[in-house]
Amino acid sequence: MSDIIIFPKLKENLSRQIRHAMKSSRYEDAYDVFMTFERHFELSADEQLLKLECLYQLESFLELKEESSILLNQGHQAYNEIIPYFLESLMYYKQYQTVVELIERLRQENVDQKLLITLMPLYDEAAQALEMKRRVSRNFIVTFQSSDSNAQCELILKLIDEGDFAYQMSFIHILESNTLHPKVISFILQYLLMAQCDKHVTITKFNLTMQIEVSKLPRLETSEFQEVIDGVYSYLQREMPSAADHAVLLMKQHHLLLYPLEFEYFDKQQLDLIIQTYAHYFLQLFTDNKTDDLGNQHTIDIMNKINQLEKYNR
Repeated sequence: MSDIIIFPKLKENLSRQIRHAMKSSRYEDAYDVFMTFERHFELSADEQLLKLECLYQLESFLELKEESSILLNQGHQAYNEIIPYFLESLMYYKQYQTVVELIERLRQENVDQKLLITLMPLYDEAAQALEMKRRVSRNFIVTFQSSDSNAQCELILKLIDEGDFAYQMSFIHILESNTLHPKVISFILQYLLMAQCDKHVTITKFNLTMQIEVSKLPRLETSEFQEVIDGVYSYLQREMPSAADHAVLLMKQHHLLLYPLEFEYFDKQQLDLIIQTYAHYFLQLFTDNKTDDLGNQHTIDIMNKINQLEKYNR
């Protein structure tokens, strides 16, 4: 028989082991028993809360965040007991803005005052940490132009990761009044897009200038240039599979440099030729075949543009 036989008193025994381990502060043992229990049974409402406490004591904040979020979304009756665990996990991952917003929302609702008293220290801590981070970010933005492009990109990605979109107008001014590395421009545009910015901005890269309505921009990963990347990947998978993945990484770096002027830089009417020329570029890069026979002037022009992108990529 392949079915697992569940012993009649297994559930009660495991539940007792969990409570005993928790009472004795043996949280790793308790966690192991929780795992065994959940392979056979569903946790009761009280046991679910006990598991959250176990995860908190183990400082397993990712799992704590996931478990508490699931229980909140399911409408668990012990909301007041669960929400502090969820907020503690957000604090661990420095999601201070989310903590502040959630607690402010609770303050506007008819919630238990005891719960608010419990949460307000978290609110104060998150608000203070948020202000400190913003002070650092403000100082960096003031000196943004004097920083190198890698540091500029790191700041923008950090702000995106933290969901801090307070600097839209600062970045619009930086875009329109400074000469920036092409990849920095792309990251700023992604920041503004994710901030749901509704402004028009003027950008210049590769001697191309364009006014852009930020809200109409595609996300980088959904840009039409992906068709070129896919075409080159398919070709190399047939001709040189070992180079295909590396070629895609390089093309994504080129894409980041170009965005959102991919087909102002390249001629979209020459899509097949762009794919062929990129394939030729990578075959030369990864083999000893260094032929310069590109066929025609259009292909030579495209290759020159690819080489220009690679210079910015170094």
